[in-house]
Amino acid sequence: MKVAKATVALGFVVAAGFANATPIELLTNGSFETGDLTGWTTSGLGTTGTCPSQGRDWNVSTSPSATGCSSPGAPIDGVYAAYVMNDGGVANTTYTLSQNFIVPIGLTSATLSWSDSSVSSYSGSARSFAVDLLEGSTLLANIFTYTVPFSDSNPAWDARSFDVSALLTANIGDTLTLRFSNFIPQVWTGPAGLGVDNVSLSANVSSVPEPGTLALLGLGLAGAAFSRRRIRA
Repeated sequence: MKVAKATVALGFVVAAGFANATPIELLTNGSFETGDLTGWTTSGLGTTGTCPSQGRDWNVSTSPSATGCSSPGAPIDGVYAAYVMNDGGVANTTYTLSQNFIVPIGLTSATLSWSDSSVSSYSGSARSFAVDLLEGSTLLANIFTYTVPFSDSNPAWDARSFDVSALLTANIGDTLTLRFSNFIPQVWTGPAGLGVDNVSLSANVSSVPEPGTLALLGLGLAGAAFSRRRIRA
């Protein structure tokens, strides 16, 4: 009976030592509360233009007028958000906002989430907003694609959330890229603006047992062996 109790107790020690998972954030400045694009890279197409004369790339502001075009919603998480003009003076323009991150060893699950807001009034070919994961220049997965409505005056934010566990666990230890992009197929066919805020890539990472846990495990094994010897004697 003592051996059985010791074995059960030992089982709890093993479970406590090896089943722990620590949540961590894989992205930097996901709510843009530094007031700038720290941690992020843009397509570099200019940040001071206004439509319909010159394009304005992704930039960070407290005001949705920072698109330089139509204004989507005000920041939803904190006082800043990232904004971009969803129009352009050059056909087939793509504005991108991206960040690299390393998939940690021991990752067991991961969730990608963000909020986006857009307003638009245009014609011609449809514009699109997409969220992708890449390794270098290789597209690993398109996480989300949204066709921008031709007419949308509602600036309400939409919250998005996607389980990317399988994708990330297949790339443990690799450097990947999260990329937001909006594609403008034609020149100045009508004003539009887009905002992104509250971006998060939350991962659970299995914990390595602490030295105290390993010591307790050793004592448990020794105690179980000693109890068995006493019973046999």
